[in-house]
Amino acid sequence: MSKRIKIVFPFMTLLLLGCGGFEYSPNQAFSGDSPKNLNQKNIQRLNQTQGNERIRFILTGDSQRSYKDSEDLVAAVNKLPEIDFLVLAGDISDFGLSQEMEWIDQIFSKLNSPYIGVIGNHDLTANGEKVFKRMFGELDFSFIYQGVKFVCHNTNSRESSFSGNVPDIQWLKQQFLPQEGVNAYVAVAHVPPGDGDFDAALETDYVNTINNSPHTLAALFAHQHNYSVFYPGFQQHIPYIVTDPVEKRKFILIEIIDGKFKFENIKY
Repeated sequence: MSKRIKIVFPFMTLLLLGCGGFEYSPNQAFSGDSPKNLNQKNIQRLNQTQGNERIRFILTGDSQRSYKDSEDLVAAVNKLPEIDFLVLAGDISDFGLSQEMEWIDQIFSKLNSPYIGVIGNHDLTANGEKVFKRMFGELDFSFIYQGVKFVCHNTNSRESSFSGNVPDIQWLKQQFLPQEGVNAYVAVAHVPPGDGDFDAALETDYVNTINNSPHTLAALFAHQHNYSVFYPGFQQHIPYIVTDPVEKRKFILIEIIDGKFKFENIKY
């Protein structure tokens, strides 16, 4: 009995104790001093920057448990010139715990530029949805920067038991309608269409919604832990780009210049 206690107690200590805080329960939604509304604050910060005719931003994802690699990613991005913002495309956490998301925020808040968090399937584990909404904001949201509308949304269909509501096609259709001051659109989510965790019944409608907008530049994803580019649908000119996870020490540098979309997979 005593031998078993010696093994279990340190494990539970590591599980419950966090950096500068205490995780009272594995299912705790948040602590009193957890960050709030990070996406809204970072979007406001982004829109306060002067910017120029070129948009340069980073796509990464699946930071779950990759704390040292995340620190190195932030250091590598901070060495790049004129990065407007970074998109963390889901699976910020592994178990949906507030402490996990807070650890990642402590790392990514050291970026020279703002970062935007998108919901991933692991972020919906346990009380993860509550944690994400409090720390980052709504699961479906959009923002406009330099005339480009970034439509960030929930595609984690398995976590909704393939209910037919995720992704929210009607919301997406509204987001991709022509809008004053918007010259181009970029879709951002975690699970790409064609993946087993994406609701197959919604794939055609989803791709058509994104592709039928004449000004859509690209759709960006993570989740599959492998870099890939594919072109679904009848209008096969819009790239659907999946980034490597943080642990593979690669990210995608994206540039939008005069309506032209360019991207490069970078190892750091």
